[in-house]
Amino acid sequence: MCGIYGITSKKIISNKLFNGLKKLEYRGYDSSGIAGLSQGNKNLVIKSTGPINHLKKKLKTIANISTGIAHTRWATHGEPLLKNTHPHNSGIIDIVHNGIIENYEDIKLYLIKKKYAFKSDTDSEVIAHLINYNYNKCKDMRSALIKSVKILEGSYAIGAINSDLPDKLFAASNGSPLIIAKGTNENYIASDISPVLKDTQKYLTLGDGEFAELSPEKVIIFDKKNKYLIKKVITTSLKDRQVSLAGHKHFMHKEIYEQKAILNEMMSRYVGQASLLPNIFGPNTDRILSKIKHIHFVACGTSYHASLVAKDWIEQHSTITCTAEVASEYKYKKINILPDTLFVCISQSGETADTISSLKKAKRLGYKDTLAICNVAESTLTRLSNLVFLMNAGPEISVASTKAFTSQLFSLLLLSIIVSRSTEESEKKMVSDMKQLDKIINSVYKLESEIKKISSKFKNKDHTLFLGKGGTYPIALEGALKLKEISYIHASAYHSGELKHGPLALVDKKMPVVCFLPDNHLAKLVLSNLAEVEARQGQTFIFTNKKIPRKNKQVEIIKMPDCPDLIVPILYIIPAQLLSYHVALKKKTDVDKPRNLAKSVTVE
Repeated sequence: MCGIYGITSKKIISNKLFNGLKKLEYRGYDSSGIAGLSQGNKNLVIKSTGPINHLKKKLKTIANISTGIAHTRWATHGEPLLKNTHPHNSGIIDIVHNGIIENYEDIKLYLIKKKYAFKSDTDSEVIAHLINYNYNKCKDMRSALIKSVKILEGSYAIGAINSDLPDKLFAASNGSPLIIAKGTNENYIASDISPVLKDTQKYLTLGDGEFAELSPEKVIIFDKKNKYLIKKVITTSLKDRQVSLAGHKHFMHKEIYEQKAILNEMMSRYVGQASLLPNIFGPNTDRILSKIKHIHFVACGTSYHASLVAKDWIEQHSTITCTAEVASEYKYKKINILPDTLFVCISQSGETADTISSLKKAKRLGYKDTLAICNVAESTLTRLSNLVFLMNAGPEISVASTKAFTSQLFSLLLLSIIVSRSTEESEKKMVSDMKQLDKIINSVYKLESEIKKISSKFKNKDHTLFLGKGGTYPIALEGALKLKEISYIHASAYHSGELKHGPLALVDKKMPVVCFLPDNHLAKLVLSNLAEVEARQGQTFIFTNKKIPRKNKQVEIIKMPDCPDLIVPILYIIPAQLLSYHVALKKKTDVDKPRNLAKSVTVE
C-alpha cells in the first residue's frame, strides 16, 4: 500500500530520491519521508505530512547523502501525523516498511522491557528497534536482519540503512512487493519499476523470505540461512514516458483515452480473421479450458465488477455455471467446489493482498486449475497461479482504475469465447461482434463535451443512484465506484428492477439517477423502472442508443452509438469514467490521488 524507494550510489542522490519517490505517490500520499547517510556517516532525516511536494523545501537539509531510503505512506496503524511518518529510527538504524506486522504489540512490549522508547503509533517502528537490538548483539547487519524478521508475523517489504555501513542499503521481503534494480555505479530498491526507469530497465524481484545487501557496485541476494541466491535479472520493456502525463492534465484522463489503443493491440495479438488464435491463455489451454464445467471468479473492487460481467457473458453463451465473489469474503468462508471448476483471480497489480490469500487457499483446495488475469508480469499473483494471462495495459498511475478495467473486460471476453465454443458459427459471431469495438469507440469519446456539460448538475449533489440490468448492472456498480472514489459523492448501484424494493424512497427532485440502457430485450423493463423515477421528479441521466422521447426537463438523454450487446459493457463504462472525471474537476478534488485511498492494496 505504501511506496518504498532506496538508492546507494557514488553520487549525491537527494534530488533523485525525491523525484523517484514522486513516481510512487499513487501508492500512498498521507505523508512521506527520506532518511540518508551523509559523508560523515550521520543519519539525516526529513519528514512531512500530506503530499510529497511538502518535502521539497526540506531537501537542502539532506543535500549531501549518497545512500538513502524514502517512503510515501498510506496510513494503516496510526493517523497520518508526523510522528507516524516513515522512515523510523532506532539509533544508527533507519527503516521504511510496507505491509502489516500482526504481532507488533507483543514485540513492542518485549522491546520496552529492553529499554527501547517508542515515538509513534505504528506497527513499523518495532522493526527499527528490533534490528537495532539484534545488531547491537552481533554487530553484523545481515544476521541482525535475518534474526529480526524471524520474529515478525505478517507481511513486509523493508528498506534499511545503518550509519556504521554508509554505502550499504539492505532490504527484506515477505508477502509485500519489492524489486532490486541494477544501475551504473548505483543500485536501487523500489516498490515497483517506475522510479528507476530513467536510469535502468534491469531489475529482479525479491521473493518471500529473501534479503538483499546493496552497495553502489554490487547486489547480494541471500536467504534466511545467509546463503547466497542467484536471481534472474529481468529487462523491462517499459519506458519512462509510459508513466508521464503526455500532455494530459491528469493520469486518469490519459488512461481513459489509452483504452482504445490497448484494446486494438489486444485485438491484433489474440484475434484472427473469424476466430481467436490458438492457446492464447498459454500452452494447451484450449484443451484445458474445453473441459471446464464451472468457473469461480474471485477479485476485489473494480476487478470484481469485471468478473460479474464475465459471469453474465459466460452464462449467456454456454452451459457453464459461474460464481463471482469478493476476495476478502472468499478467503474466510467454507468453499464447496463442484467438479471441473476453474478458479480465476483478477488483479491489476497482482499484489492485492486479499486476492493473493484467496489464490493460496484455492491452490490448497480441489480446483481443476487456477488462472490469474493480471497487468504485472512479475507479480506475486502471476508467480502463484498455474495459468496466467497478462493484460499488457501498461502502468496505471491514477488510483481510480480505468484502462485496467476495460483490459480486464477484454481478457475475460476472450475467456468467455473460448469456454463458449459450442460451434464454429458461435465463435465467428462473437468475434465479429468484438471486432466492432474499433470503429465504434471513437463515437463514445466524442461524447466528452456533452458529458462535461451535464457534470455541472452533479457539482452540489451529495448522493447519486446508478441503475443497470443484465450486463450493465456491473457497469452501474463500476460507475458508482468511480464517482465516489474521486468526487466523494455517495453513489450506490442497483439492478433497475430492485428500485421499487427500497431505493425508490430516496428519489426526489434533488436525486440524480444515472441509467445505462442499451437497446436490447431488457430495454422495455428498464424504461418501466425509469418511469417510477420520473414520476417522483428524479433527475435522470440515460446513456442509451434507444430512441426515447424527452418528456420533461428532469431527463437528460446521452445518445450512445449502436453496438452489439456483447460489447456493451466495454463501451458503456467509458462515458461513466468521463462523467466521474468531470464531476471531480467541478468539485476540485484531487483526481489522481483521492483521499484515504491508494492504488495497490497490499494489506488485508
